[in-house]
Amino acid sequence: MTGYSGRRAGIFNCMRDALKRNEPAGIGDILKKMVQTTSLGKELEKARIVESWADVAGPYLSQHGRPATIKDGTLTIDADSPVWMHKYSYRKWDIIRRANRLAGKELISDVFVRLAPDDNDRETE
Repeated sequence: MTGYSGRRAGIFNCMRDALKRNEPAGIGDILKKMVQTTSLGKELEKARIVESWADVAGPYLSQHGRPATIKDGTLTIDADSPVWMHKYSYRKWDIIRRANRLAGKELISDVFVRLAPDDNDRETE
């Protein structure tokens, strides 16, 4: 069927697949398939990484930086200082491994660490 794109197409396809089997499908099954096959699922996986940041970065390191964006497989981290930027860079592969383990697939392939903007810089923007 034409006219559907993006999330709508994914939702429509999940419902269509359930109807093709000509058997009732539970809403849980439909939602599970949507998470696996639509862009909504990818966004939920990214949100899970942000929400579980202490587990991904570790309890000590996570206090000195935070995930800023996840785009095209690159996790951008805002670090508190140049010293913490270096420590995050040193732990890059551990962070990638933990994030992907949490997502259940390779969602993150690289980490970019930048200096977090000062509070004064945020107020002037």
